[in-house]
Amino acid sequence: MMRFLSPLFQPLGLVWVAAVLLFLWHVRQRRWRCAFVSLFFAGLLSLGGGPLSFHLLASLERPYAGVDAGKVPPADAVVMLGGVLRSSQNDVLGFDLGDSANRVVTAATLIHWRKAPVLVLGGGAAGGPAAPSEGELVEHWLNAWGITNATILRLGIRKNTRDEGEHTAALFKEHGWKRVILVTSAGHMRRGEGVFRKLGIPVTCVAGDFYGMSNLEAGHQFWLFPTTGGFEALARYVHETLGWWVYRWRGWVE
Repeated sequence: MMRFLSPLFQPLGLVWVAAVLLFLWHVRQRRWRCAFVSLFFAGLLSLGGGPLSFHLLASLERPYAGVDAGKVPPADAVVMLGGVLRSSQNDVLGFDLGDSANRVVTAATLIHWRKAPVLVLGGGAAGGPAAPSEGELVEHWLNAWGITNATILRLGIRKNTRDEGEHTAALFKEHGWKRVILVTSAGHMRRGEGVFRKLGIPVTCVAGDFYGMSNLEAGHQFWLFPTTGGFEALARYVHETLGWWVYRWRGWVE
C-alpha cells in the first residue's frame, strides 16, 4: 500500500493532491468554472506523469526489444552514440552518469564478448566550453576499470546524431568496414538507425536503456498518480518524435 501511495508524498504528487482538494472545495462552494480548471489541471498531471507516458515511450522501444546480444553476429566496430554523462569535478572519475548510462554497459559488454575489435565513442561536450568530450570521459572510465580489450576511437565533440553519423561514415570508409553494431537508447534507436542507413552504413542495432518498457515491467502501468518518471518518459517521447520529423524534413532519415 505504501508503495502504491508513495508518489503522493513527492512534490509532484503533493501538487496533484492540492489540485484535487481544490476541485472538491470549489464543488462544495458551487464554483463550477474554478472546479473545472482544478480538475483539468489534475487531469493533465495524471495524463503526463502517468502510465500513458511510459506506454508512448515503450512504443518507440519495442521494435528493438528481445535482441539476444550474445547471438549478434560479429562486426567491424561497436558504435556507441553519446548522451550518457556530464562532467562533474567532484565525482571520483570526473563525470556524473545520466539516465542513458546503460548505453555504456551495453557497448562494453559487446566488446567484452568480442563482437567487434573496435569501440567508437560518440557524444558532445560533457559540460562547458573547456570540458572534455563525453567520449574522452567514457574511455578514461573503461581504461580505469580495465573492462575493454578493443581499440577505442573517439568521434570528438559532435553536435547531434547526424554529426556522429557523418564522422562514423568517414571512419567506415577509411578503415574499409563492412558493418557496425549501433548502440544507443532504445527510444532513440529509430532515429540513430535511420541516420546511419541514410549515410550508407550497414548496422546491427543493439539497444540499451529501455526506460519506458522497464517502468511498465516494474508495475507502473497500474499507477494512478503522476510521477516525475512519467514526465521524464513523456519528455523523451516528445523529443524523439519531434526529432524524427525534423530529421526527415532535413532529409537525414527516410
